[in-house]
Amino acid sequence: MKPESSYLASLGELATLKSTIGGWYHQDAYLDFETDDDIWRSIVEGRDGDEMRRLTAQIVDLLLREDHEVLGLWNTHAHSHRLDDANEAREFFGAMLKFFKGAAK
Repeated sequence: MKPESSYLASLGELATLKSTIGGWYHQDAYLDFETDDDIWRSIVEGRDGDEMRRLTAQIVDLLLREDHEVLGLWNTHAHSHRLDDANEAREFFGAMLKFFKGAAK
């Protein structure tokens, strides 16, 4: 797998995931897309295989972390809406991961 693009270096760890959340979950995301599935489909269509493997690996990595890290990543990088608790964030990222893995088949 290719390394992350150098322009993502300022985002630090999990940079591809942070960039994806910030880029697709902007304040008008639900005006541009009707559902999360629509957003996720757009993410898949805009990435090559290496990028999708990196993105799914970073979601898996995130889900292994403490609750405050999972919730904090979403609430720091998404501008469409905030999540109230870590279980909600874990469910959201889990659904995203399932969608991405299904799209890879």
